[in-house]
Amino acid sequence: MRIFLITTILLLNLNVLFAQNNEKNTLTLNFEITKYDEGQILFALYNSENNHMEVTLNTAEVKVENGKAEVMVKNLKSGYYSFSYFHDVDSNGELDSNFMGIPKEPYGFSNGEKGKLGPPSFEDCKIKIENDLNIEISIK
Repeated sequence: MRIFLITTILLLNLNVLFAQNNEKNTLTLNFEITKYDEGQILFALYNSENNHMEVTLNTAEVKVENGKAEVMVKNLKSGYYSFSYFHDVDSNGELDSNFMGIPKEPYGFSNGEKGKLGPPSFEDCKIKIENDLNIEISIK
């Protein structure tokens, strides 16, 4: 009886541990584009302060159609993330800028951040994902 009880407790603990390690969440970004109904959205996801704006965890290129675009990232573990995006109006794969380096195409970061004299910090951009998350973004 004692072995049965110990085995049952171990199996229950393993089941809880397995369930926690397999948490998979989906991040969905719904873009509404009001000015330019062309081009594509280029998206990058980061998962730590150390790689913020340097090493991407995930990227996506999504065509703008009928003033809308959707980016969906699946199988994310619970934790903190940040993202950046820009509306590549001319579909050249680059964020076009003027002679001073100021972007000419719409862009943004998680939490609606824009940055001042460079990209915002991970701390300003971080979002917590612990369940499926849907974010609406309007690009004007």
